[in-house]
Amino acid sequence: MVERQHPDEEDVDAAFASIVARWDDELPAEDLPDHERPEPPVDPTPAARRQSTGDVRGALRPRDPRPDTDEPRSPAADEPAVPWRVDPNHSVADALLSSDDDPRQADDGEGFTPPPPAPLPPRTDRLFWGALLGLVLGPFLLVWLVATRPDSGGWLTAVAIGLIVGGFACLVLRQPSNRDDDPTNGARV
Repeated sequence: MVERQHPDEEDVDAAFASIVARWDDELPAEDLPDHERPEPPVDPTPAARRQSTGDVRGALRPRDPRPDTDEPRSPAADEPAVPWRVDPNHSVADALLSSDDDPRQADDGEGFTPPPPAPLPPRTDRLFWGALLGLVLGPFLLVWLVATRPDSGGWLTAVAIGLIVGGFACLVLRQPSNRDDDPTNGARV
């Protein structure tokens, strides 16, 4: 198995410093994806070919915003330079404040109506009521003992712990022994 070599701390710092130094640099056109590459000029004017990068005379002349050709422009040319910017007329706050879940505008014809809750088990279901009483009265008795009688005997503490354990045992015994009759394996949508 090949062990992974970790770079030294100085190498990591140097790599990070070089990344930060190049952060605002633009990528060369050959490194850009195809949809972001600028298109080469169709037929640059001879004056543009003679200018060097240090020539400022071209920068001082006013530029014509329209191209010299009469060709129709592509739809991509009309798109903003930064496509991820939102419309200045619509802000994020407007989108957040205009909620689709406004209860005043709710459609009564559409929507989910939950089924009514299941009724409590009958009084003859001793395991349910035993679990309910054990898991409610056991912790209540423990809190009452700690709050009012911290120096009381150990038998009340044992009764409270017995109620909790008995309530949990009733919950476990109340579960069905097998679930083979459930064809959906518990999934309900």
